[in-house]
Parts: sequence; structure tokens; C-alpha cells
Amino acid sequence: MININSHKEFVIKNKSQSHLCICNTGLFDNSINNGVYGFPHSGRKTTKSFWRAVSSMYNIGPFDLIFLYRTNGESGGCKEIHGPLLIYNKDQNPCIYYDPDSSNYQMRINGTNDCKVRFLFENMGNELYSITDNFELIKKFELKEIWGYRHPAVMNIGAARKKSVTSFTNKQTLAILDLLQNFGKLRHTFNQKIPLTERLDYYDSFPIDSNHFRLNDQFILSSKTNDEAYLYSYIIRGIKNPISLLYDDLISDLSDINDEMLSIACHKKFIDFTGNVMMEVIISPHLQDELDIIFFDLYDDNMLFFEVKEGVIDQEAINQTQKYLGLLKAIFPKKNIFANVIGSDNDPHINITKEYEDKIRLVKYEKTVNERIKFSELNLTN
Repeated sequence: MININSHKEFVIKNKSQSHLCICNTGLFDNSINNGVYGFPHSGRKTTKSFWRAVSSMYNIGPFDLIFLYRTNGESGGCKEIHGPLLIYNKDQNPCIYYDPDSSNYQMRINGTNDCKVRFLFENMGNELYSITDNFELIKKFELKEIWGYRHPAVMNIGAARKKSVTSFTNKQTLAILDLLQNFGKLRHTFNQKIPLTERLDYYDSFPIDSNHFRLNDQFILSSKTNDEAYLYSYIIRGIKNPISLLYDDLISDLSDINDEMLSIACHKKFIDFTGNVMMEVIISPHLQDELDIIFFDLYDDNMLFFEVKEGVIDQEAINQTQKYLGLLKAIFPKKNIFANVIGSDNDPHINITKEYEDKIRLVKYEKTVNERIKFSELNLTN
């Protein structure tokens, strides 16, 4: 049996989440030898797809683990999850950035598709393992011990959109580590510390211009858009990194909105839900629908999901949210489940059914003069 108890202790001590990153098998060896992960992205800064990609990067916290899924190929470990690895930080900020056509380190799929969205990672020990028995992993899915996305080998099947990076909660991270410990095989031995010095030197001297940028507070505050995926990025950046300039205001706003509802139902406050964040979560493999953002308390006993709307909250958004609450309760009958519906305002004629009055809060977002976003509770007027 593989001994990764020290990694489990790290996850427990630091309340770490983890992130499963799809890595093309042609890039895999270079990626782990350099300590750089990247995935392709074709959109520009003004597109929804860009902000979806960026928000998955902002969701990586300073103590989070990284797992790599090696795609199809002939090498050992293909179609398997590898780990554990650790996000690399500078000044307590994860090193996440956007680097098109990098002259320092090329990452291209089939020679043309550039992996522009990137982060640096480090090794947690001298060895990298993979889970060799995917049936054991599937058991975790069926038992809902791991939840919210499709197994990478079948991501292109059915309605679910393929994602390059998907998050696990702290509890799910420990389940993955158990699988590595019980069903793991050594796949790589590190002969030197990663990320390589050349990659670190490049990051330190990274050119900041209209095409190259570090994904930090300054970048998100300088962006001029109200796209709902931009709102994902703003919320997640502030919640996931306690040293973020956005953190205090977000915690204050969202606590004012949610603390009474949460404390009555489960004796929790919003701050208790901020350690575990997942975005664009597949509710069920039988549905195309995804939840925008979910917050869990440490042990996944309670969840609060956000449905983010670019415009006014209408009755359709309320009906959709109530259906999600009902479905989630059927899937997780022992959990307390809550929702925030976020929009620029609300239709004055909307109605929340009595069953869900104590489970839903309506939230307004608005840009302030300093480019921050203020969140406040909306009240039904009918």
C-alpha cells in the first residue's frame, strides 16, 4: 500500500480542496517535469468562455492540491488520475496566468492549439502515482462520495459540457487520496524540485500587456463587463483567497444576506461555507443543467448554491432554482440545501412557494464607483 498519510494530514490541516485537470497525453510528461499546466482556450477577454476558463483558475486556493488526468494514449497511466501535486504560490497567491504563444515554454496540442490558461504547480514528494482501477473511482461516484462532474473518460458523452479543470471539496479530496493509497501505482519519480527555475524566472518577469496577464485582483478589477461568468470569477476570487482585496467586502455582504437563514436551519454562518467552492456543477448525469457555484461547509453536510443571472431575476429563474432544490434534496436527503439567486434586480411579480421561502434569498449585484461589486438582499414586493 502506498503511504501518503502526510499528504492527507496536509489536506486536513489546511482544509484544502483539489482540482482535477485534464492533460493531453502528448503534453503530460513535459508538464510534470516543468511544473506547468495549461489548457487551450480560443476566446478573447470579452467572451463568456474566457471568463468560464478564468473562474476555474480563480477557484484554486493557496493550499489546494492538483490532480492530473492523462488522456488517451499508449503510455502507462493513460485514462487515469495522477497525483498528488500542489499549487505553487508567490506571496500567498496561486501562480495563475494567461500566456498566449509563450516563447518561454510552448504548450501546443497537435502543433496548433495553444494552451494559454496556465498555472504553476509543485511536487509534494518525490513520487507521482495514478489510480489504476477506475471501477473503484466509479463506485465513489455512485455512492455520491465524489460528485458534480462526469468521469473524464466519458466527458464527451451525453449532454454535459467538457471541462478542463474541475474542483473537489475537502472531503472529496481525501476520498481521492484514499484511492491513490489503496489502488495507486508509481508513475513518475521527481529528480528535481518543480516548477523549474526557468519557469519561475519567466513568471517573475512576466510581460503584462493586453494579451498577457496574471490572474490576480488587479486583472479582475480592471475588466469592464457584467457577464454572468465574470461574476463567477469575481465571487470565487474573493471567497477563495483570504488575502484578496475583494474578500472582506464579499464576506460582509454575503454574510448579511445569508447568516440568519443558515443559522436557523443548521446553526452555521456564511463564513463556514467559504472553504469549499465548486463551479458549473453537473447536478445529475441525466440532465444538461449545471449549478453555477456551490459552497459547502467543511464536511459537506450543508450546501448553498448560487444561480447567477446577467439581468433581472424573473419567475423562470425562481422556478428553476426551486426545481434544483427539490432534486438536490432527493439526491442528498440528509443535507441542508440553500440557494441564492443573483441578478441586477428582480421582477416585482415573482413568487417563491411557501416550501422554499426559508431556503432561497434573492440578491442584487451592482458595480460601485471603484469597480467593486456590491451584493445586497432583494425583498419580494408582492
